[in-house]
Amino acid sequence: MCIVLVSCNSNSNKKLTPSQISLVQLLIGDGTNQFRHVSLDMDIKSVTTTEKKTPDEKDTNYVFYSLPMDTLYPDSVNEGVDTLNYFTVAYNFDGQKLSEIDEDIYVATDSAAASLKARLVDYFTTKFGDGQVDGDNIVWKLKKSTGKRTKVSLSDESEEYDYGKLSLVYYNED
Repeated sequence: MCIVLVSCNSNSNKKLTPSQISLVQLLIGDGTNQFRHVSLDMDIKSVTTTEKKTPDEKDTNYVFYSLPMDTLYPDSVNEGVDTLNYFTVAYNFDGQKLSEIDEDIYVATDSAAASLKARLVDYFTTKFGDGQVDGDNIVWKLKKSTGKRTKVSLSDESEEYDYGKLSLVYYNED
C-alpha cells in the first residue's frame, strides 16, 4: 500500500513560519507600550516606523491604517483586508507629538463584537483595574507618564451598524 501526498502551491499563501498571537495582542500589543508598539507623545516618524506597512492616509497631523485581523500571520499586513473582519488605526498628532489613538474594530456580527469586547474588558481590567462606566463607554485610567494622565475608552457601537463594531480610544486627560 502506497500513499502519495500532493501539495498545490499557491502564490497567495507563501507564508512559511507562522508566529500566531492572540487577537487581543494583535489589536493592542503585548503590553510593553501603551498601544501596539507606540505610546502617546511619540513623534510621527517613530510612530510610522513601528507599523509594518505604508499608511493608507497620511497628513501632517494624521496617519491612518487599515489592517487585516490575521492572528496566525500578524506580519501579513500588506495582504487584502477581509471586509467583515478588520481593524483601522488612526494616529492623531498635536504639535508633532502623538496626542490620540483611535482604533475601530470591525467584525461580522454584534455577538462577535460583544465577545471581543468582553476579552478586551478582561485585559484592561487586569492591567489597570476596574474601568469607569461613562454612558456607553468604559474608561480606564492608565499610569501617569510625563506628568499627564492617560485614559483608554472602549465602546461597542454595533447597535448603530449592521455588523459588529468596537471603538478604542487612547488619549491624555486635559
